[in-house]
Amino acid sequence: MRLRFRRVEPIRAATRAYRDAERRSAQIIRDFLPLASTGCDRIAALNWLAGEQHYLAELAPLGSRLLDDTAVADRIQAHLWAADLAGMIATAEHAADHHHVYRLGGYGLEADNWTVYLLGTYTKPGRLAGRAAVLDSLATHLHQRGYADQVTSTATAIADAYRRTHR
Repeated sequence: MRLRFRRVEPIRAATRAYRDAERRSAQIIRDFLPLASTGCDRIAALNWLAGEQHYLAELAPLGSRLLDDTAVADRIQAHLWAADLAGMIATAEHAADHHHVYRLGGYGLEADNWTVYLLGTYTKPGRLAGRAAVLDSLATHLHQRGYADQVTSTATAIADAYRRTHR
């Protein structure tokens, strides 16, 4: 018996994996982040989100079904920026949890001084509502700087999840 290999099967698998990773990213923000009652739980959820965004960046060339090379490159960059943003917020959450100031973590978005300033103020408010307001300001700033809508919507969604968190 000879195995048959269809040419479209890897593309279908990548598309399915891409959709599943997008669903997991949305579920992290929608379900897990609001349920996180401690700083460690929020850090874990944000790092999980960063990992999913990196995975989406790897799957984007096949899974997103975009035909234009620049559109694929833009999608990859948007996922990488969203992963950096989630990692930066997790770093700021860790600093706030341990009563430290925000320290640079080597993320690409840290090249912008205003972003670093906003994350520095993130560690100051003791309540999550204050942190959500800082994330809203960060989303507005990133939108004005011309970052992809996915990056700004990630910051806004995390801020909304913080508003829904019962602490």
